[in-house]
Parts: sequence; structure tokens; C-alpha cells
Amino acid sequence: MTSQLSYLSIDRRDNLSREEFIDQYLKPKRPVIMRSFAANWPALEKWSYDYLKQGCGDVEVPLYSEAFANSDNDYLDSTQSMPFGEYLDLIQAGPTPLRMFLFNVFKHMPQLREDFSYPDLGVTFLKNHPFLFVGGQDAYVDIHYDLDHSHVFLTQMTGTKRVILYGSENGRHLYQHPLTVSCNIDFRNPDLERYPKLKDIHGYECILEPGDTIFIPSRWWHFIEYSSAGISLTLRALPETWPARAAGLASIFKLKVIDQYVGKMIGEKKWYQMKEDWAHARARKA
Repeated sequence: MTSQLSYLSIDRRDNLSREEFIDQYLKPKRPVIMRSFAANWPALEKWSYDYLKQGCGDVEVPLYSEAFANSDNDYLDSTQSMPFGEYLDLIQAGPTPLRMFLFNVFKHMPQLREDFSYPDLGVTFLKNHPFLFVGGQDAYVDIHYDLDHSHVFLTQMTGTKRVILYGSENGRHLYQHPLTVSCNIDFRNPDLERYPKLKDIHGYECILEPGDTIFIPSRWWHFIEYSSAGISLTLRALPETWPARAAGLASIFKLKVIDQYVGKMIGEKKWYQMKEDWAHARARKA
């Protein structure tokens, strides 16, 4: 038996100053949707499917379907690959679960860097690591938080996305797998009999439209579903303190070294089930 959860809304701000962002959202670690973040970007007009196909349509790109839930696969394991232009044709033709993430399109079209900027919001942007995210209608990314604990500024360029967020303090109620930044819950239709602790916490939900930028604070959980085929750009920023940055490095080490080593030692499927059992045990004590 499955049931649906109810969600709170996320603040929307058409004009947000640096001081307001820092005091009201960055310091208290609260999400917000901003229209002013990308208001002057040429990218919002220029980055059409045809424009990107002309620039790097022949580039072979890795594609992904399901990321974490009910899977013992590494989230960086791609499902297949195809030329970028063919993939853009595919997502325009109709729904598909295939999506692209962490694609460094700027390696192939460096001129795209001139089409966006980094607003002064009091954060240290990782300016060498902007990423293009592309997906077809019905593609989704299972709930997780970013491995290096970066803040995320996700700008929707074309199409729409459904975004669900939970605060960083909700890991146990979300049945977080130890040593990872993910869990086993499918938030398209969460099973509240199997995961009853979800009813004890409040999440947030929104639909991102072209021109919207959502600020996802460090270690905030996010589930993303493509309501329609679309393109988005993600800019990331370091946490403010050195201890928080060190925790991000430790998170990378736990997942990419310890978690994968144990999986290879005892078998991926057995280790995955052990993590799921452990997550339920911790949730019961939450």
C-alpha cells in the first residue's frame, strides 16, 4: 500500500539582495527560488536545443536512468551513451527515463561561459565546475544530497522540473544508507508502510519554470523529476566554514573508498541489503 505526502511551499523572490540572501537564506540554510539570479543571462535565450546541437551535437555523452532506489549500482554508472544531438532529438520526441548529469559542455563549447555569470551572494562559487543537466519528460533523480556538501544553485533554462527538498537534519527519517548520501525511497510514490518515519517530517515542494533558480543549501536532500523535457545549469558553492568543507571531503572518502571497498569484499547486493536494514534500525530510534 502506498500513500502520498504533503509538502510545504518554498519562498519565491523576484528581487533578492545580497544582504537579504545571506541573512534570510544562506545563514539559516533555507531554500529559496530566485528570479533575479539569472535575470540578465543571455543563456536563457540562446541555449536552445538547435544551438547546442550545432556546437557539440556529435559529442558522445553518458546517459543515466534510475540513480539510487532499489539498486546496488554506483550512482556514477551510466546506462548507455549516444551522440548529444541524437539525445536532444530523443527527449523532444516524447517521454524517456534517460537523463544527463554533470556534463561538462563547456569543454566542447567554451563560448557558453560568456552566457551566464556568478552573482555576488556572499558565497565562494566553484567557477571551474558548472554543469549542464538535461533530461526527458518522466526522468528523475532519486533523493540525495551532494557528496561534497556544496551549496547548489540550479537554474532552469528550458522545460519544467518538480523538486522536493528535505532539511539536512532529516537523514534518519529518510532512511539514509550509512556511508552514503542516498536512500532507497522512490519519492514518485513513497511507500509509507515500509518507510513510516516519513510521516514525522515536513518536506518542501516546487515546480521550477524557465528563469527560476533554486538555492539548495549544503547537505539538503533533493529529489528532482522532469515534468517536461528540459535543460538546466547548476552552479555550486563551497560551504562557508573549513570544518564544513572538511566534512565534505570526508563524505567523498566514505562513499568512494570505504563503501565501495566493503561492497567489493562482501558483495554489492549483500552490502546494499545490509545498509537498508541498518537504515531501518536507525530510523526506528529516530
